[in-house]
Amino acid sequence: MSLVHTFAIALHILFAAAWFGLGLALPSLARAAASGGAPQAGRVITMMNASIVLFYGFAVLNWVLGMRLGFELQYNLWPYHTSMTLGLVLVLVQLFVIRPGWNALVAGDVEKGRKRIGMGIGIGHAVWLGIFVLMYIGRGVVGA
Repeated sequence: MSLVHTFAIALHILFAAAWFGLGLALPSLARAAASGGAPQAGRVITMMNASIVLFYGFAVLNWVLGMRLGFELQYNLWPYHTSMTLGLVLVLVQLFVIRPGWNALVAGDVEKGRKRIGMGIGIGHAVWLGIFVLMYIGRGVVGA
């Protein structure tokens, strides 16, 4: 069971990093798509949608497995619950700000699409970094 938990943590981190990296490429892809280039750029949004949902799914799985393995002290503190809430915010930003912004951009409303994408990426990266910092609270790096 602990090996499954370790594997779930690794996948959680992998999908979080994938979303972050794809988000870094999105503004330049949006500029290219707005000018008629990058016909396959929509795949990045699809990959971002999948990676953020999998990121959150593995976060929930980590909590369930961690509780079964006896990590109640780590998983029932405010930093973990705050991270889970921020993770859900990140999923919602992706699905209800970034993706609709991309849809508006490719539908021809370039200005609205670029603004929503920029806003969504900015909020998303800030939330992602907040979650990243919360991982270290109470783990010997920053006091809880």
